[in-house]
Amino acid sequence: MSSKTKASFAISTIGASVILFSPVFASAQTTAAPTLTLSINKASIVANANPSYNDLPSISWTSTNATSCQAFGTGWGGTVPLSGNQKINPSVTTVYIMTCTGVGGSVIKSVTLSVTPSGITNSQSASVLGAYNQITTNEQSTNTVDANVAKGFKYNWNRTLQRGSPYADDVSALQMALTFEGVYTGEITGGFYGKTLEAVKLFQTKYAIEVLGIVGPQTRAKLNALYGN
Repeated sequence: MSSKTKASFAISTIGASVILFSPVFASAQTTAAPTLTLSINKASIVANANPSYNDLPSISWTSTNATSCQAFGTGWGGTVPLSGNQKINPSVTTVYIMTCTGVGGSVIKSVTLSVTPSGITNSQSASVLGAYNQITTNEQSTNTVDANVAKGFKYNWNRTLQRGSPYADDVSALQMALTFEGVYTGEITGGFYGKTLEAVKLFQTKYAIEVLGIVGPQTRAKLNALYGN
């Protein structure tokens, strides 16, 4: 084989390798799981304080490998850009939730903004403020979500979930659904423990499902009927 032929063969072989492996590499990139970073610049505010626009709390987020993102929370919700920021000013303590979806799956994150009543002043004891922030059973619930916002939430559950389940995205979505159903007032953590267990039981009671505290076939079917794509 001449040196010219060898050179041509080498180039052809390299070219063939690129053609052979490039689609696989591209596919791996395309199906990568989405990521989401969600933050808030203030942990708490005083209700009805009427701050200037620049002093309002701001939520910021960035995502990768996502094709769409949705936000859920008091005064703000629906489809949002893949990255950005949003000023908020709720009158009660609120958990703001964001879910981003891509070819490789979905990711859910949340941040909480605590709102203390305007009647409580700095001269009052910290214990009073602490007690207020623990209220989760009345109109100051830590998970205030607009009813119309809940309509935009979509998720499909395919696995059995129970205490200690390792599927954080499934559990986070479950906690969101339970929040919308009015049976869960905790934060969106992705951990299936005491509060989530009790909320699942309340959900099962609400829909006449055998109360086991486990998200089995019947409970999944109901969740998917309510919130599935």
